[in-house]
This record gives sequence, structure tokens and C-alpha cells, in this order.
Amino acid sequence: MPAKIKADVLQALDDWKAGKPVKSIELGHTHRMKDNGGQSPTIDLSVRLSNDQERAHAYCFAIIEYFTGVNYEPHLSHDDYLKICDVLEQKFRETDNDLTAEELDAAESLAWKALHVGWRRAIDGHRDSMYIEVSRPQVQST
Repeated sequence: MPAKIKADVLQALDDWKAGKPVKSIELGHTHRMKDNGGQSPTIDLSVRLSNDQERAHAYCFAIIEYFTGVNYEPHLSHDDYLKICDVLEQKFRETDNDLTAEELDAAESLAWKALHVGWRRAIDGHRDSMYIEVSRPQVQST
């Protein structure tokens, strides 16, 4: 039996679509990892990444919106979820081809967690400095 998506996820999606600020966490990594000769990878401090939070969240909300239009099955395996995301990613890239692999993966991860435990629980547990507010860019510019 399909499950209902939690109300706070739907509210976050509605707020996003209306251009209202949504409380979230930063998506993506700020540093790349480098190979460490067969040992654990280390942070490459020579490269600092700049993640576009609004665009990464746009992809996250595109995933959530997709699952509101189908009978979301909470027992969907993560592998099957990622296969669906591969298709959604290709559609998303038709309008926005600049997201990094880290941004895409982070958006997919947050959407997965939100679909399973709700928006508030998906972003809960971080330091205050890690929280941000994001808004839908297309609505802001009009």
C-alpha cells in the first residue's frame, strides 16, 4: 500500500514552489577528496568548491515533486530510487546542466531522507551555523 508523504515535506515543497524561503541544510561538499596512495582519501585543501544551494535544492524539490505525482512506495529500494533519480537528473539537466556531481548526490540524498522521515527530521541535528534558507530562483526573479 502506498504511503502518504509527510505533511512537512509537502509544506516545504509548497513553500518552495511559491518562492517562500525554506529552512534547509547546505548541500554538497566544500572540498574535493584526493587519493592517498591506497590509504584513506584526504581532503584536498587546494580546491574549495562553491555549491549553488538554490539550484541544488531545485533538483531536490524536483525529485520530491515527482514522488508526489506517483504512488510513492516507502519500501522502494535505494537502488531503485537512484535509478529513478538517474532519469529525473537527465530531465533536470535539460534546463540546468551546471550542477556538480556532489550537488546532485546531495540533493538526491536529502530528498530520499525527507521522503522517509519528513522534512524536519531530514534536516535535524546540525549546528545552527549549518542551516540556511533557500528560495526558488525563478520565483525570486519575477
